[in-house]
Amino acid sequence: MLRGNVLNADDLERHPSNEESHGNITGFLARLPGRFAGVLAIVVCWQQSTNVRADESTTAMLTSGHAPTFSWDFGARWEDVDTPDLFSNVIFPGTSGQLEPPDTIGLRTNLSFRLPLQDAGMGPFFLEWDAALSRASGSSGRVVRPTGNGFDLTAGEPAGGIISLATGRDLVGTTAAGTIHFTDSSGDDAQIMAFAHSPAGSNAITQYATSGTQTGAAFLALVTSGDTPSAAAYAAFADDRGLFFQALGDLDGSVVRSTIEQQAHDFDQTLWLGAALELANGWTITPRFGPTYRSTRRDTTFRTEVDIAERIKSGVAIPAVGYHEKVNLSADYYGVLTGLSAEAPMAENLLLRINVSGGVAHYRARLDNRATAILPGADITLSASEQGRRGGTFLADVSAAMIFSSSKSLSLKFEAGTSFLADAPIYRSGKLATEDAQSYYLAVGLEHRF
Repeated sequence: MLRGNVLNADDLERHPSNEESHGNITGFLARLPGRFAGVLAIVVCWQQSTNVRADESTTAMLTSGHAPTFSWDFGARWEDVDTPDLFSNVIFPGTSGQLEPPDTIGLRTNLSFRLPLQDAGMGPFFLEWDAALSRASGSSGRVVRPTGNGFDLTAGEPAGGIISLATGRDLVGTTAAGTIHFTDSSGDDAQIMAFAHSPAGSNAITQYATSGTQTGAAFLALVTSGDTPSAAAYAAFADDRGLFFQALGDLDGSVVRSTIEQQAHDFDQTLWLGAALELANGWTITPRFGPTYRSTRRDTTFRTEVDIAERIKSGVAIPAVGYHEKVNLSADYYGVLTGLSAEAPMAENLLLRINVSGGVAHYRARLDNRATAILPGADITLSASEQGRRGGTFLADVSAAMIFSSSKSLSLKFEAGTSFLADAPIYRSGKLATEDAQSYYLAVGLEHRF
């Protein structure tokens, strides 16, 4: 006679369903030793993320705030920051006004990790860490080809000096001559005298000399050609007060090149505490609050150089004469942000997400500025300073993202955003001042739910 086990109602109550067992996992873990509970919790989280009901849509999973989420994106970044007025004390030949500031464009990458806290007994709250790293650069320039038979270039407030230049040409050849006498800020003297003559025909002369002083230097160059025929003379002096350059004669081929180069480095990170709240109309809003840290660095270099047209047949090349200025500006920001995220499904596998945040921060800025006069064989420091500044500022960020998913765990994200920074430190008229700054970005990335 065959016997079978008969199940009664009491037996059924002692064998709960799969859904009921998941609901009792938290209590079970609480009774385990700490290390075993942590390991088992990771396994259970992974298992629960894969055991999704067949009738639950992908969009519902995307808007749910109950699973750990990792996000990464990569894209382009550009910013609207005025160029420091590095060359306000430089007078260009044959032109007026300053150079146009360059467009600063570069790359940006962002990492984000969200950890739900409901297993810690904190209800719908989560912790989220966001970090963004970007680097951008840009340059602009101007080339001036002097017209006429002479021009001057000055930077700063050059000291008194005497320059005498002369050129000439006739049937027998070309001639150039020059004399310079200069006394620097320490009272040290420098004097150069030179003469050059090229007979008519295939021959050329290029010669130059630099005489240094205690705080500066004097420079003289002569160029003659019997082929063209042509002759030109150039002279300059500089010390810690400024630079003065003068040119005379046939200047065809000589140019004045000016450039501005900017590099920007930014690092942002914020730790958010928030909670996702589901609304009846399908929207999910997520208020957030947390501390933030931002670091910025701006390196700006200005150059204006006179490229003297020497006669190559002479075998001598004259190094450039000019003015360089560089500003290294860095700032650290410590503050707090509050924000709001809103999400809504646009289609079965498509989600719209909008993020808005704002806050206040305290910054500490540092400036290192150095201006140099460049003469062949001598670099003269015109000015050098280190400055610091502290203050408060307002931060704001706005972004919008479209998130597409074809699976329960992995999504593709397209995002655009902008950041605003009030009273950002900037170099103005020899000192550290402030001005508003704004940046923009476009990115594509991945979002993974564990």
